[in-house]
Amino acid sequence: MAEYLTTREVAAYLRLNEKKVYALVAEGQLPASRISGKWLFPKHIVDQWVEKNTRYPSVGLMGALLDDVLIIQGSDDWLFARIAGRYQAQGNVPVVSASVGSLAGLSAVTSGKAHLAGCHVENDEIAKLAGGTSGFYLVHLFTREQGLVFDKKRYPRLSGLADAAGKGLKFAERQPLSGTYRLAQRLFEEAGVDYKALPLAGPYTSHLDLVLAVRNGEADSGLATRLAAFQCGLDFLPLHTEPFKLVVAAEFASQPQIVRFLDFVLAELKSAANEGVPGYGFDQTGRMETVGAVPY
Repeated sequence: MAEYLTTREVAAYLRLNEKKVYALVAEGQLPASRISGKWLFPKHIVDQWVEKNTRYPSVGLMGALLDDVLIIQGSDDWLFARIAGRYQAQGNVPVVSASVGSLAGLSAVTSGKAHLAGCHVENDEIAKLAGGTSGFYLVHLFTREQGLVFDKKRYPRLSGLADAAGKGLKFAERQPLSGTYRLAQRLFEEAGVDYKALPLAGPYTSHLDLVLAVRNGEADSGLATRLAAFQCGLDFLPLHTEPFKLVVAAEFASQPQIVRFLDFVLAELKSAANEGVPGYGFDQTGRMETVGAVPY
């Protein structure tokens, strides 16, 4: 049932005096209904009116949301997701994340649908999406190994992508906007294999899902991180080492919430480097680059 406010109540609700409320009604700015000689204000319509007339800071709606939520889209990575979860668990703002792939994450940052994007594509690919924006800051988090994941008990002599294709093995693929999907296409092309001619399974939205599919027999092999293969007890043939970067829109780079999050992530990665993580390297952790943005 709709809630109605009197003139006095809406004045208190909006922190205005009653004369100002009457003036807004007379000017046709504030929605109201006149019933039996009295003005009544549907509360939900008043709320809509306030929202419509709200002016956000220069960083837009996503900037205004930073005090309440941190939105991250992009590449799937177990280590980064674990650290983001710790950040939230320690009483910081909620972290909403989606593993949509590197390119989809970059598009989300460009279109104002995310604050940050995890990615492992080349800088020239990032630059293609920086047009029309104030540019990006790229924070290097770590390097990680990707390679062919398979079960030696089923395929004891598998030597690489060309061998897997020659044996007719079903290949587990990632979603088309992921960096791993593009990497798989490139590596097969370099091996002289037509990717489109492969028997495929999926697509899978995470490295762990893909590796579980291989372990469970939904697929025979796939491209994933060494860590995912290690977690699932499968064999791993290294094919590529890549940097994993966190992309920040330039207008958000100095926002306190972003700075706190990045400081936390880098501190956690320092601890991870001391402990060691299979397939990860931390020599470049914290290195900053810019794409289409003015350096600090």
